[in-house]
Amino acid sequence: MMMPANFSAVNAEVVYGGAVADYLPSAWTAESVKRFNSNIITLVSNSFTSALLKATLGTMFSGDWGDGHKLFGDEGSLSALYKVGRVATGESQNFGNKIMTTLGLASVVYTLGMKDAAVFTAKKVTNSNGQVWGDLPNNGGSGWVG
Repeated sequence: MMMPANFSAVNAEVVYGGAVADYLPSAWTAESVKRFNSNIITLVSNSFTSALLKATLGTMFSGDWGDGHKLFGDEGSLSALYKVGRVATGESQNFGNKIMTTLGLASVVYTLGMKDAAVFTAKKVTNSNGQVWGDLPNNGGSGWVG
């Protein structure tokens, strides 16, 4: 009986898992898993960082902390993180969403403890006369442009 030309390839795919099983063990190492998990934590952290900083440091440095703004309690800025839409007057989240919010906030704390914070700077600054301070490498170091 004649076998099809690709019989051995089909047999290898069915019996042994084929090329995917041969490739993944060498590509998906412990370092890959660690990097993947770290990147997931960082991505989740990125989406929660602004809200957490606004609720904590934003409240503390607002100028009326203690007089009108509180961190803790039912009307505190941290409680707003557990409201739908993250507004203090909003409806409370359900239990599952509170768990996910807690994990997101924990990822911010973890990321701040494990990595350097990124600092963004302005490429161009305008003075009161409308002159633009250019990006020094792009304008030959001349400073004010225009």
